[in-house]
Amino acid sequence: MAFGDEKVVVNVKDIDDGGILYTDNAGVKHAYYPCRSIGIEVQTLEVLTVLDDPKEEGQEPPLVTRVGGTVALEDSSISVVGDPKSKVHRLTISFEAGDWRPKPVKPPFDGWIPSSELGGAMLGFNRANWEFGIDDNWWISCYLPKAFIDALVADIRNGQIDGMKLSLSLRGLYTTEQPWGPVSFRGDMFIRPDRKDNTIAFPDMATGHVGSIHFTSAPRDLRKPEPVEPLEPVEPEYEDTPPAPALDPVAVAIAAHGARVEQMRSTLKWIGGFIVLALLFVAGR
Repeated sequence: MAFGDEKVVVNVKDIDDGGILYTDNAGVKHAYYPCRSIGIEVQTLEVLTVLDDPKEEGQEPPLVTRVGGTVALEDSSISVVGDPKSKVHRLTISFEAGDWRPKPVKPPFDGWIPSSELGGAMLGFNRANWEFGIDDNWWISCYLPKAFIDALVADIRNGQIDGMKLSLSLRGLYTTEQPWGPVSFRGDMFIRPDRKDNTIAFPDMATGHVGSIHFTSAPRDLRKPEPVEPLEPVEPEYEDTPPAPALDPVAVAIAAHGARVEQMRSTLKWIGGFIVLALLFVAGR
């Protein structure tokens, strides 16, 4: 369904234990149960610096730094109940400093397991808008203390961050798994259509808090290197035959000069012989 299409109404109603029941067009009923918590691993992160709207008229727009990224649901998916075309396995995620204390929820979560409340969290789905060139977008927003955001931004900019995991406790998120199933195993996840009229154009958001979050920096080996023993000097090995004495450069030069003189004398003898033969030949004629 795209932005501007006619509203689609699905048959969804509340059931016991905080679940919902969806009846499809063929009359088949599908039950969904509250998803108490989800654990996700962040795949990509980047620092975003933007100018925000001023809180009061006439004030200078404040400079805001936040962190954005993506998460992937490897073993499950998320979609809107009654809208299978909205199913995805990847969501965008953002972290920013703000009102990190989650607001109390009334009535209390059904089947809720108490956990730490480290920051506020929301999960939602925005429909595509062809007028603005916006695609369908599943997103998670986390609001955390400024000190944590500052540390996260510093590690990203220094290229030191190595991994990031977090868990969220959200009201309004559902799953196909029974509430008494293992916490470590969950099926596909869903959010319900608009609670007011059961339309899927603008589904309800899931809201709650961050139960745990941590990021790791690049690992460093803190072990001290073991001391290396110095190698003993090795005496060079000599052959039994004593080395040949060094040659006298003067003697070498004299010997070379004598060899050249002897070579010139031999050459002159040959030339003289040829001259004598030539004179005898001329005299005989």
